[in-house]
Amino acid sequence: MFAWKEKRDSKTRIEKLMADHQEHFGANRRAIGLFPTPRNRAIHDVSQSHSLRYHQLLISIEGNHQTCCLRIVSPAHKSRSAIMVFRGRVLGCMYGRKGMQQQLFGQQALEQAMSDLAHPESILDAYLLPEDLVLAAGGLFHGSAIDCPATMSAEQVFESSCEMLMRSNMPGCVVVNDYRNLAVCMVYVFGGRIVGVYSFNEGWVETSFEAGLRYVTGTYGARVMGSMLPCHNVKEVMDLTISLTGLADRKATIERSKYLQGHSAEDIILNCSPEGEKLRTTLQLNQINSRQTQSGLRNSIPQGTQGAHTTYSTHLVSHGPATVSR
Repeated sequence: MFAWKEKRDSKTRIEKLMADHQEHFGANRRAIGLFPTPRNRAIHDVSQSHSLRYHQLLISIEGNHQTCCLRIVSPAHKSRSAIMVFRGRVLGCMYGRKGMQQQLFGQQALEQAMSDLAHPESILDAYLLPEDLVLAAGGLFHGSAIDCPATMSAEQVFESSCEMLMRSNMPGCVVVNDYRNLAVCMVYVFGGRIVGVYSFNEGWVETSFEAGLRYVTGTYGARVMGSMLPCHNVKEVMDLTISLTGLADRKATIERSKYLQGHSAEDIILNCSPEGEKLRTTLQLNQINSRQTQSGLRNSIPQGTQGAHTTYSTHLVSHGPATVSR
């Protein structure tokens, strides 16, 4: 009886804390809402830190080179953070806490997010994402703003920004804000085409230029901002990332350690993970694949990563890639 009540109360609390991540809540009022969300909430789930082995989860993400997003809510610290991961490494991270004057980004944000995740009451929301969507969203953190003349209307700025991203064949995104400067819509562009349109009021909508434009014309006092990720290949993207667990970036220091002398970062990941043999095979395959992709991104546009809905200790929830229509 008491166990059932505790489980029910825990579920209710999680739903309440994660309510701001759900669709149909109008303009985005939280900065971490700018991170891509999963397409299918029906198979989505969240979990408290005390009920999962988050160390193994992070190691598995990095070791398997997964592309995903992690959102962390800490009731104890009154904070929220989001981590966007590309092939096992952090491409973008944001952290905010009640009372803070401004958001934290990058390494500082990641350190605070990991500290919150270690707290047993923290809530983790984790899900896989397509690579093209993550690279497009990366323009918000490492990109350069697309300059448009001040005399242009919001509709003209939207059209010019989308056209520039598509013609340049570079990843990026276009954000549509309202008169209060709150995000209303996000348009993601990769490989010369629009790969996703997200409305903060309606969720994921039709993937087309026209769908995004409707939010510009239908928003009072609309303001549009475009951002481009200046990367031509995977290596340039990886140069902007940081290690999710800290193991990979500390490889040289670890190898100099007397206790761990002779062990690489990959060995440490394999020894720490409960799926060591599986990860070992995966890392070997990734090394082969990386040699084939060092000269640039794959010729075909990356497809959404597929995965089964399992427990958070080893895997993440997956959703399909965006459909494209122009």
